Amino acid sequence: MKKQLTICAAALIAMAMTGCEKSGTIEGVVLDPFTGKAIDMPTVWMDSTIYGTQNPKYPYKGELKEGKFKFEKVPVGEYLIKARRSKYILGQQRIATTNENPNTTVTLYEYSDQVKPGLYKTGTTEGPEKIENQWVIYSTSCNESVAGYRLAMPIDPDAGKVPGKKDKKKKKNEKVKYSNLPAPLAMGAALDVYYVNASSVTSPLVATSFAAVEGKVADHADCKGFSADEKNGLFVDKSKSTALTVEYKAENLFEVKGNLPAGKQIIQLSQDGKTLQTYYFEVK
Repeated sequence: MKKQLTICAAALIAMAMTGCEKSGTIEGVVLDPFTGKAIDMPTVWMDSTIYGTQNPKYPYKGELKEGKFKFEKVPVGEYLIKARRSKYILGQQRIATTNENPNTTVTLYEYSDQVKPGLYKTGTTEGPEKIENQWVIYSTSCNESVAGYRLAMPIDPDAGKVPGKKDKKKKKNEKVKYSNLPAPLAMGAALDVYYVNASSVTSPLVATSFAAVEGKVADHADCKGFSADEKNGLFVDKSKSTALTVEYKAENLFEVKGNLPAGKQIIQLSQDGKTLQTYYFEVK
């Protein structure tokens, strides 16, 4: 009988503790990651809850003009909070509150759905500034070698034209012209860029910088895209790699940071071991 009373008492204490769980305030702001400016009138909500700015009884609609939101009396726990606006890409973040810390402040990011995939500068107040990848047409598809660039490519101004008799005679005596691999983009050691992925996937984005070295194509048989007469190419030195930090900002948008060693570098962005894109930089 005494044992049963003890069990009942423990159950009552557990119920009492559950009833004493705190609630708190979840507040924050929605920003454009490229400009740092507030997104006016976003829709913000917490998945699978009653909390959302679209609720007719939401009391802080005026502050939405400045991208601000606030949800009060939120039971402590784990939540997925999201932000959306017409013609903008979804922003979301997981949060957790506890009895000791029932309140939290959140910054959500969303950006225009017109931003194209690629690498972008950060801290540009006027809008997205893309780092054009003029090296991409020189890149080859590699496996074990990670990445490789052709040092030069033939230029054919008449590509696609149906040759006539005069064109055939001309081409016999015409020397092939070549376009050289563009020079690397000069930059400082502190890398801080945004990468917009072309598609949404659940596996993490991995960013790595490798020292770029010239080498023999024959030593990189796994790199597809070199012509039969090409002897040399630009490859990565896998023994000299620098892991970069990747942080989720919004759907398909990641911030890539790191300190790079001096010299020519090839930056590889990959998922599931497959290269998405490479860039050619020179750290001064």
